[in-house]
Parts: sequence; C-alpha cells; structure tokens
Amino acid sequence: MKILDNIKSDELLSSQSSRKDRSFRELTIQEKLIVAYRHLERLRQINGGYIASDYCGDKGGDRYNVFWLRDIMYATYANEYVGSYDKMIESYRLIIRIFQKYRHKITNGARKRHYLGSCANEVIHARIHPVTLEELTSEWGHHQLDIFGLFLYKTGDLIKKGHNVISTDQVETQILLRDMVLYLTTVRWHSDPDFGVWEEGPEMHSSSIGSVLAGLTMWHDDGYYHYKYKSQIPIHQFLPIPQGFVESGRAALDSLLTRESDSRPYDLAQLSLIWPYYIISDSQAFQIIGNIERNLVRKHGVIRYPGDLYYNSDRAKPIGNEAEWPLGFAWLSIVYSQLAVKAIRTGEIFGPPIDFIQKSEIYLQKLESVMTEDGMVPELYTGGKSNYNVPLAWAQSFYIVARQNLNRVYEKLAARN
Repeated sequence: MKILDNIKSDELLSSQSSRKDRSFRELTIQEKLIVAYRHLERLRQINGGYIASDYCGDKGGDRYNVFWLRDIMYATYANEYVGSYDKMIESYRLIIRIFQKYRHKITNGARKRHYLGSCANEVIHARIHPVTLEELTSEWGHHQLDIFGLFLYKTGDLIKKGHNVISTDQVETQILLRDMVLYLTTVRWHSDPDFGVWEEGPEMHSSSIGSVLAGLTMWHDDGYYHYKYKSQIPIHQFLPIPQGFVESGRAALDSLLTRESDSRPYDLAQLSLIWPYYIISDSQAFQIIGNIERNLVRKHGVIRYPGDLYYNSDRAKPIGNEAEWPLGFAWLSIVYSQLAVKAIRTGEIFGPPIDFIQKSEIYLQKLESVMTEDGMVPELYTGGKSNYNVPLAWAQSFYIVARQNLNRVYEKLAARN
C-alpha cells in the first residue's frame, strides 16, 4: 500500500471535481489523505503555526482561531508523516521564537524553589495570538509541563533524524534549552503539580511527568531511544542531562501509574505515554489501553476522563454525559499500529502483529464514521452533536498520522513476509 509522501499543492487541488460528488468515506485512501491534509493546511498560518480551529467565538464560548503551543506541535506532526519536514521544522522554529520571546518567564521560574500557581510571571502561557504572539488570557491554568516535554522530545527526535530544527541562532537556542531544563528541575516536575494536557488542576499528572521524562531521556541519550534511529547523533553533548533527573522522573512516573492523577484513575492524555513517547513498559502500556477502552470509549469518540465537565450535556449529572472526542479514536489507532510495528520488529514474543493491526483498523473506521462528510475531524460531540471547532487542528493531524502509520505497518509486514 503506497504511502502518501511529499504532498504538493497541485496534488491537493487535482481531481477535486471527481471527488465532489462522493462523501469522504467513499474516497480511496490516497484521496482521503489528500482531502484531510488540505483541511489541516487551511489552519496553517504564514509564520508556520496552526490555529486550533477557525472558530472565532461568534456563537458563544472561547474563540479557537488562536495558537495553543501544544496544538501547534501536534498539528504539525502530520507533516512528518507525509514527508514535509520543512513545514514541521518551520512550526518548531516558531515555538522556539515564542519561548525566546518569553524566556524571562523561564529564567524567573528557574529562580524559584517550586511553583504551584497557574498564571504568575514564571509561567509560559499556553494560548498565544497568531500574529503578534502576545499572551491572550490569565483566566486558567497555564502551568503545563507537558508542553516543555513535547518540545524537548520532538526537537531531539528531529535532530537525530538529520533535521536540525535549532540551526538558526543555534547558540541562543542551546542556552534556551539549558534554561528550560533548569526550570523543569527547579519547579520539581517529578513531584509538584501542574495543570496537565487539559489545563485543569493543579495535580500531579502521569501524562505530564511522562512527557518531561521522555524529553529529558531523548537528550540524555542513554540508549533508551537508540532503536529508532539508523545513526546515533550525540545530541547529549549540546544539552547535558544529569542521570539523576531521569532516574527521579522514572521513579515518580512508576509510583503514579497506572493512574493519571489522584483524582483520575485513567485519562485519554495517558495515550501520549505510548505515542509519541513510549516511555513506559509494555505491561504499563497494555494496562493503560485496557483502562481507556473499558471506561472511556463511546460512540462518537473517547471521553477525556469520567465526569469531565467541559461541554458536558448535563453538568448536574456529569457521569455518562461527558463530551466525546474523535481525537481519541485516532490516538487509539496510532497506539495499536505502534504496537504492531513493535510486534513485527520483535517477533511473536511481543504479540501477533495482525491482532494490533485489526484493532488499529477498527478505531480508524470509527474515526471516519464521525468525521464530517467532507473529511474534517470535530473537536468533540455532546449529545450526539459536534461543537463549532471543526476541524480541530491536532485531531485532523492525528487522523493523517493514524492513516499513514497503518500504511507503514502494512509495508513492514509485507517486507517481513
């Protein structure tokens, strides 16, 4: 099955007339990828960032046509999976610009012993104006450690793959990275609470600890991620990470798992511990997947956690009325295809690849069943109806990643046979 690589603008526009009379689900896999990618590209801004959606808030609720740092980093992931590394690098260099703009917050935070608040001067805000790059609000928790973990993990990963995302102003960026590590250790990321992926808390979140642990492990370069790369680039020379930081993070993560936090025995965000990071053991991964499948999977998506009030259809009776996120179907599909790749690499010792492939296909089909007729992934469904954030940038990206990941699994399986 051919993988869609190096999408070009003419491909995005070609054969449009032949597709206009068919729904998204009737298209070929190649056509689906092109359509889905085109929707994602419409959210991309000239500076390389992605607005979360094009919803401007005119029908109530928060406007989403702004930047969230995490959303940008995940939204641009699709570019790697279609071979557009230049676009991905541009997005991550924008994140570097934003971190540089607010570097004083990182250095101020590094001067404190630890941090428990949400919107003080020591915190990088999660939401940014897409043109001015100014912070937009101080109304909710911005102390989100997973943002730093994702940034450290993916920049290290790109460099190891031969794409030097920090080549511009390299010395300044290296200093920024060292300040970031100092900040993380000063606020005691492995023992102090944050607001997590969903900007709620403060609590200690296993998804946050795992994200930072993955980022530090990537740069520590102790061999944990060596299997992923054809050549070993010694990036630890540019950003030395003490072994003690990694050991402390590992101990903290193991002590909290398989819970997400004290208040949440399971959470959709925990899938990040498997993809993109795979920073946990196989047994922990299967426990997390099992918890999510048994307790969080619904008809239109995966709820974030039991009792979630965000877009809840009955806040007086929140359990059973939580918003359902199609993003969760994409994430589960990706996770299962990752397990299939591992099974192919290690043999039947890990498990039959076909079992993981089938589960990945099932969740991808579930996702496509709740996408719009023209191929967009909504943020969520409440009471069977989607909200206004259609498409949601990082959910749209995850669909492309899920589809491409499964394509690659089939290629690896064919090569093995």
